[in-house]
Amino acid sequence: MKLFIKRLLSFSIFLIILFVALLFLYIKLDPFKVIKSYDSYYDTNANGWVALNRDFVSTTTFIKNSETIDYDSFIFGNSRSIFYQVDDWKKYLEPDAKCYHFDASNESLWAISKKIEFIDKCGVNLDNVLLVLDYPTIIQDKQREGHLSTISPPLVDNSNLFDFHKKFYFAFLNPKFLYAYIDFKVSGEVRPHIKKMAILNDIPYHYDITTNEIRYEIFENLIETEEDKYYTPARLSLFYDRDTLTQQYSRPAILKGQKKLFNNIQSILEKHNSKVKVIISPLYDQMKLNESDLIYLKDTFGEDNVFDFSGINEFTNNYKNYYENSHYRPHLARKLLEIAYE
Repeated sequence: MKLFIKRLLSFSIFLIILFVALLFLYIKLDPFKVIKSYDSYYDTNANGWVALNRDFVSTTTFIKNSETIDYDSFIFGNSRSIFYQVDDWKKYLEPDAKCYHFDASNESLWAISKKIEFIDKCGVNLDNVLLVLDYPTIIQDKQREGHLSTISPPLVDNSNLFDFHKKFYFAFLNPKFLYAYIDFKVSGEVRPHIKKMAILNDIPYHYDITTNEIRYEIFENLIETEEDKYYTPARLSLFYDRDTLTQQYSRPAILKGQKKLFNNIQSILEKHNSKVKVIISPLYDQMKLNESDLIYLKDTFGEDNVFDFSGINEFTNNYKNYYENSHYRPHLARKLLEIAYE
């Protein structure tokens, strides 16, 4: 019995030492960039990169930039909204508009509401607002889980500060991530077998810290010059077959919780006399937004301000409007802006 207790104690001490050592390593390396302060959270010259919490990046960058930039125009939405490029949007705004992408990965309606609340509390104007929505965003009336989806602490008065950092530390402890990250730090590159794990990436991109805009110009250049080298058989396999004749509708997404959030958003935008446009994304799945949801959005934001591009249409029928079966390309976003504003 004494031997068992002694071994248990020794093992417990070993685990504590290991835990503390890994915690020290985590803080020193800061792989998710949530501990230290950075001039820019993206290094476009890096040989590889760890996926960051886009909500945290957008919020932290906005707070820092707001000290010198008087933002007044915002784009909200999930990762699909980043392809609504500021240069395209500004054509329809005042010449001196100061635009910012306040997007997040796997964005929720709840988090969009928190962002708009936060901007209002900061005393920043919301002259122009572009809401890029879809069913997955609208249906989420509560906080999302996961370290890459959890909301940034400043948006909720730091009430989730401990839980926020706990999620990132345990994500760091994931054996797959640790293996991939250490391999990358040692080798200095994202090697093919690591890339297949979909934990780290090395796709080149352009980042504008002023607008918080990310562009994957390498994709566009490749499509324009050698289309077949982008739409390879492997990538084409992502574009699954759909029934393009019979329209399918999503189930109602705007229920009691969503209505409360939309009412909160609209009340703040009304306070700022915001010029708002709501775009329902044309998703590859061709599911049409439920008619009751569309009616509610038009009643809330005005019929002339809501544009539904979901479902079977000329945009969703053409797979070349998409990078893969989730994200549509900037040229399509440009066309939707033209329709919405002109």
